[in-house]
Amino acid sequence: MFNKTRAQLVILNSVVLVLILLVSGFILYSHLSYRLFHQVDEAIVNMTRAMQASSIDQMLQADHPEPDPDRRTSYFFWDDQGKLINQYPKQLFSLDDAARFKRVGDSGNLQNVSVGGREYRVLGFRNPMNKTFDSPSLPHSSYVVVVRSLEAENKVLQTLRTDISMASVIGVLFSIMAGFYLAGRALVPIRRSWDKQQQFVADASHELRTPTSVIQTRTELLFRHPQHTIEQESQNIALILKESKRMGKLIDDLLTLARTDSNQLQINAAAIHLGPILQDLAEQFELLAETKSIRIHSHFQPSVIVGDESRLRQLFIILLDNALKFTPPHGSIEFTCHSLPNAIRVIVKDSGFGIAEADLPHIFERFYRGDKSRSRTEGGTGLGLSIAEWIVHAHKGSIRVTSQIAIGTEFQISFPKKN
Repeated sequence: MFNKTRAQLVILNSVVLVLILLVSGFILYSHLSYRLFHQVDEAIVNMTRAMQASSIDQMLQADHPEPDPDRRTSYFFWDDQGKLINQYPKQLFSLDDAARFKRVGDSGNLQNVSVGGREYRVLGFRNPMNKTFDSPSLPHSSYVVVVRSLEAENKVLQTLRTDISMASVIGVLFSIMAGFYLAGRALVPIRRSWDKQQQFVADASHELRTPTSVIQTRTELLFRHPQHTIEQESQNIALILKESKRMGKLIDDLLTLARTDSNQLQINAAAIHLGPILQDLAEQFELLAETKSIRIHSHFQPSVIVGDESRLRQLFIILLDNALKFTPPHGSIEFTCHSLPNAIRVIVKDSGFGIAEADLPHIFERFYRGDKSRSRTEGGTGLGLSIAEWIVHAHKGSIRVTSQIAIGTEFQISFPKKN
């Protein structure tokens, strides 16, 4: 699936880049073409105006120099009978070519004409002076055609077309290579998300399969001895109840995470005094801790934050429950709250088994458990810390954990202080 998606992204990126190159090349070519031919037209018009303002017939004298030494512009002079009197440069074009220029120039507008495989710009006009009065002996031209070669402009445009074509080919190759690279980069988070989703589904199925199998097996055992009393089957019934509760908690956690992913779970924010809430939780867990000979040391400074009381209770229950599960008998748990200048910091520290350094970066991942056998025995699902992290972030706080094997684990949660 990912290979197909990657190929589609490559094609899409390549098509977009090629279109950009083609459009950019077309705009550049059109602009340069317009500027070049516009300059040619301006040059021809300026020449005709200059000729009309001076004596055109003087250019017909034998000793008159050629007006355009670079031979890009040619001039043709006809008399009243339509006979070609002269041309500059001399003998550059045949009479047939000159006649063709005259036919095109008769329109009085700038026109293009192709002669001998070359393109020219042509403009014809009539001599505004009917006769040269100061020297009647000079030959008289009644019609003039100005012809300018477009060879230089066409060469520039041909070079530009070649460059644009080469750039397009290079652009296509580059876009394909860049497309594969960018598509691969773009698919990394998608692939990672897909892998996590697949792993999440697999882990959820596995976690649900265990209590379901236990409940099914124990229920079948009950039906094998329908004459037994509840007291006789109390062990099986107790196990069914335990696994049912475990499965119910797992389903609740899964629903919570699903709602957080879809942003359906909202925080009902209000000003909350953390001290009474933390004190109440500490007292509840002290009763549980006594059964394991674990002491809970608590100290809470007055503190007020903006948050959801039920979610905050859920957060600290998760952390205290984990601390209680993984602290051996005769251990201790520190549960404190400090009011800092810009934040409220809550610390849950235990003297338990600790978390391996390799496991620390993953403890907030869903279904991740460093010691799977022990955490499953303790009834853990591997979702508690993921929910805890979401609650902290939903309150615009941060959570940090440090741990050492056989020494203990410390969770530090910081919340922004209410202004």
